[in-house]
Amino acid sequence: MRTPNRLAKIVLAAALGSMALTACGTEDATGRNPVKASAVGVDAAQTSKPTPSPTSTRPLPSDDLATHPDPEMRFLALFSRVLDGCVPGGLPEPPADPAADDATPPRNLPGGPKPEEPGDLSVPPGAPEPPSSPEPAPTRSGPVEEVPLTPTDKCVGDAHVQRIREAFDGAGPADQPALREKLTALDYPPARIHRMPDHGGSPRARIDLRFMGNNLILEVTGTGSGVLVEPFGAPETMDVDVAKVKRKPGADATAS
Repeated sequence: MRTPNRLAKIVLAAALGSMALTACGTEDATGRNPVKASAVGVDAAQTSKPTPSPTSTRPLPSDDLATHPDPEMRFLALFSRVLDGCVPGGLPEPPADPAADDATPPRNLPGGPKPEEPGDLSVPPGAPEPPSSPEPAPTRSGPVEEVPLTPTDKCVGDAHVQRIREAFDGAGPADQPALREKLTALDYPPARIHRMPDHGGSPRARIDLRFMGNNLILEVTGTGSGVLVEPFGAPETMDVDVAKVKRKPGADATAS
């Protein structure tokens, strides 16, 4: 199902757009607000020959987001770059519903029949009470099975595997703090990095890359010369503890 990835693109576009709007109210290098200055100089521009303005050096909104102090915002920039590499230009719009075009409201034409009025909607005496709303599902606290990855998630996972392998090439993490510090420096937020029991004395962690409905998790294990990186899927609901997802036997791994 591709809709969650499309929703992710919409959220990312909104985040980038809000940062672009924020930049509109800032002052330029001369201390003037460029929006106000342009409004004041309208009459002068109509009577004098315009001169080309120098090329702006202001970074693009995506550049601002990539250096944002909030690690989750930097993760959004990373998520957007990797997703664009797997789905260039974003995801296609869903097909239009032909039934929606036919669902036009009735019009009361002169001399024509009036739209049907609703009948008596009152509840008769003695009617049974309507059923109460179902109780919310309990939060899952135990282990759950891993789930398959979609083709898009596989592509995104492979891209994350490659960048993590390159970052650790020839220098495996000595312990859990070293592994966590390196992953954080790669713009994976600390809240998304979950410590796992060491594997044969080597540090191990899982990175929760689920966002707007995708299922991607990365398991990173330190080695003597780099890391072993394994992408797999977990249920998208946030009540799932990614550290307790049970892996399938014989899962493929990619080592540096």
